[in-house]
Amino acid sequence: MRIITTLIGILYCGILLGQTPGPNELYKKIVNYYQQNPYELEIVRHVHKNVFRYDTTVYHFGYLALNQDEFFIFAIDSTFSITSGLLSSNGNYLLQANSPEKIRLQKNELDGTIYFRLNEIPAKQASTLLKLVTRFNLSTSVVLQNDKYSAKTRQGYLETDTSTFRITKVTQTIPYKKDYYQYDEFHYIQLPDTIEKAIKEQVKVLTDAAKDFPVTTFKELDKKQTPSENFEAKSFAFKDLVSINQGTLETIMKDKYVIFDFFYLSCMPCHKMTGYILDWLPAMDSSKVILVGVNPADSEFNMKAEIENRKINYPIIIGTQAKELAKKYVQGGFPNLLLVSPDGIILDHHIGMSKSFLTKAEKIISQ
Repeated sequence: MRIITTLIGILYCGILLGQTPGPNELYKKIVNYYQQNPYELEIVRHVHKNVFRYDTTVYHFGYLALNQDEFFIFAIDSTFSITSGLLSSNGNYLLQANSPEKIRLQKNELDGTIYFRLNEIPAKQASTLLKLVTRFNLSTSVVLQNDKYSAKTRQGYLETDTSTFRITKVTQTIPYKKDYYQYDEFHYIQLPDTIEKAIKEQVKVLTDAAKDFPVTTFKELDKKQTPSENFEAKSFAFKDLVSINQGTLETIMKDKYVIFDFFYLSCMPCHKMTGYILDWLPAMDSSKVILVGVNPADSEFNMKAEIENRKINYPIIIGTQAKELAKKYVQGGFPNLLLVSPDGIILDHHIGMSKSFLTKAEKIISQ
């Protein structure tokens, strides 16, 4: 019986070896796969290792072709939420999930940022055999390992799935000094359908919203930057506030702590922060605290649709009043949060998405 099992194993290995493509054939099959899947979402887990100093960095980025001429390459965090990205259409624009504007980039501004990741995207590089060979070099040998074809190149290793010939991993060696070296691993991961769908929806929301974003440049942004102002312990500067969905707010806010949540619709960190607040509020005394959203970026039509679709039950300020509030209090992007006391004093000003704001707010309100 053992002899028969051994013979079957040898026969199986022989069949696999016979089916293993040569270097040129492998590259042609890779090209064929990407030609047949031109708009596939690519998510890459980049691992940078400094071998002798054990310095490892893990970073995720993604790529999605929007159509034949446009694409979006983006950074994502550990929860697969988009943080920023490059929209390439009639130019190159930086979109940030916490800022409702398009930053037009010059060629020299593409270097040294996420955008050199374009060179690491198979869908961009493997559309023709020439591009693939230019990017990875033609492999010198191909072996079958763990149900993957591993091709050795002059730069490292290129690994593909045996059934589809989709690239699954690229390893690149980076000579640094004689006594040690570094290397990069790019893992082209396939995500569950639900996560992939969520990422595509985020891309659509952000890139669609960007059509109406004002265009700026890094130089213009530098000119606009003003020293940060400390608002804590100062009086809240606005009265007679009016919301789009609950009218005037004077009576609603009277004798209550007010959390002003500055956001806009395509800001993913904003949605997360608002979610944190809404999960936290039921544990608080509703007679003591209220949430007020402030959206300085989106139109009345879009905000009304959002209120209806998501059944938003807290007041939202938009339009001119929201812009004036944001001009005064928003610093360092969105979300921004203010905690204002019942007598109109700013007790906390928080920039960015963090539950620490709620921890501090709870201590203040519970006193």
